[in-house]
Amino acid sequence: MKIVDAKVVVTSPGRNFVTLKLTTDEGLTGLGDATLNGRELAVVSYLTDHVAPLLTGLDPHRIEDTWQSLYRG
Repeated sequence: MKIVDAKVVVTSPGRNFVTLKLTTDEGLTGLGDATLNGRELAVVSYLTDHVAPLLTGLDPHRIEDTWQSLYRG
């Protein structure tokens, strides 16, 4: 199983909420909250430009490997 899509979703029920939606090649989806109060649009930019491209193609079962890859750059 591989991550094939990573989309950043911004909703605004009174203020901006940032969510990262991952989709696998088997059609499974996962959601993660990425909101940082007062800096929501900066988070959107970072996720879109840097994180989403790194996640595409990774195995979603390998959570620790993914975390280490993102943390260590």
